[in-house]
Amino acid sequence: MNDINIKIIKTGIIMEILYFITVSLFIITKQEWALTLWETMTVMGAITILIVLIEITDKANMKNIYRTLILIFTSGTLFITSIAHFTSIGVIRILESQGQSIPNYFKIGYWPSLEMTLDYTAWGFFMGFTFLFLGLGIRNKILKIISITCSILCFIGFIGTFFREYLWYAAPLAYGLGFLIICIFILYKKNID
Repeated sequence: MNDINIKIIKTGIIMEILYFITVSLFIITKQEWALTLWETMTVMGAITILIVLIEITDKANMKNIYRTLILIFTSGTLFITSIAHFTSIGVIRILESQGQSIPNYFKIGYWPSLEMTLDYTAWGFFMGFTFLFLGLGIRNKILKIISITCSILCFIGFIGTFFREYLWYAAPLAYGLGFLIICIFILYKKNID
């Protein structure tokens, strides 16, 4: 098997760290520019995850069915989260800056809301299946365990929002911290076998 492209894995690590920095900036400042940066990094993070998973699935010599399902569900995450965040940036906040009163059920960051439903679906439901198929398709036992754990956390986060919104935070633990751990593990190991 060919060694994995370490530059792509390092990019995944850097993007995850930048994502956490933008989240922290918004939590600290509560400023609209920080929210825009956070939302932009969310979409860019989805693109990065897709690129990293393309590299991982290619180098892991997975069966085509798993590789295809991973790419479909990760692309679904990217597509749906892009709709939610670009709507927030390009429609909702522009209308609010023009003095329009937008109900909270159309805004990101409020629950229940249309945009949060889209984002929870992207990062809970779709990423849950991404991690599931990664776990089923990869041979490395440690990556298999990490991926299945991330899948379970994403599904707990997604389903949990129907009962208690705070249960959602299981999903970011998976796609944020879990994905970072996967990248660091691969960086350390330099291959996937």
